[in-house]
Amino acid sequence: MAMSQAIHLRDQSDVLDDFSVEVTTKDTAQLAAMSGAIPKGTIISIPFLSTESDADRIRAAKMVRQAGYVPLPHIAARRLGSESILSAMLSALVNDAQVSRLLLVAGDADPPKGPFLDTATILRSGILEQHGISNVSIAGHPEGHPVQNAAMLTSALLEKRLIMEAANIEWSIFTQFAFASEPVLAWIGELRRLGIEVPIHIGIPGPASVRTLLKFAAVCGVSASTSVLKKYGLSITQLLSSAGPDALVNEYATGLSNAEYGDVRLHFYPFGGLHKTVDWLQEYRTRPS
Repeated sequence: MAMSQAIHLRDQSDVLDDFSVEVTTKDTAQLAAMSGAIPKGTIISIPFLSTESDADRIRAAKMVRQAGYVPLPHIAARRLGSESILSAMLSALVNDAQVSRLLLVAGDADPPKGPFLDTATILRSGILEQHGISNVSIAGHPEGHPVQNAAMLTSALLEKRLIMEAANIEWSIFTQFAFASEPVLAWIGELRRLGIEVPIHIGIPGPASVRTLLKFAAVCGVSASTSVLKKYGLSITQLLSSAGPDALVNEYATGLSNAEYGDVRLHFYPFGGLHKTVDWLQEYRTRPS
């Protein structure tokens, strides 16, 4: 999307325009009752968890579609045993849940279980186009990656961009969650300077205890210093309290009013449970500006 078409986020209601939510397969059954807080047509991303089967993932995508939402299944490249396994899963996702978009991640299997070393390997294979996948999202890491340095991450992103644009695949970026807006906005600004103008969905941690947030931060390699947590509105001494991302979302509501950031939306990770995140969304949306 060109800069002139950028979404401007000026107040609390605008900042929630076109948000998306990650929902695990076991929680997708709850979506049918949540249309009051999650508008129909919202993108619902479905993570590729090692504890779940392909049948679970396909069933979850179908339930998301039946509830009136847009399923965005994750595909973990390094966890796929063969090209035929991927082909069978894509066929079922398309036929059973009318999936037309995916989020590709490398996955953490080491060594890879099959022929796909990374997301670029899947993109180069042509298998997505064969199954009618017309929109692909890739992962973004504003605060870095445990294995790859910044230069490697940028190089990999630019490589995937070239592959997708050559194949006429629409694409976007979904970021890891962060506790502070400054590094994320700086990262987005750098991508825009590189000419990357696609939609970027910023990861937001949903309401959860600080203990839970720190656990996920450690697993995901997210910066979680004491100063950052305080800015997020938390205290290390409140490890059993439940917190919402109010301060962080307010920062984005202000920062994203700058048109240079282009098309940027919020993507919620409901670490404390889907209902807590939905309750927070309803409460935040009804506050006076």
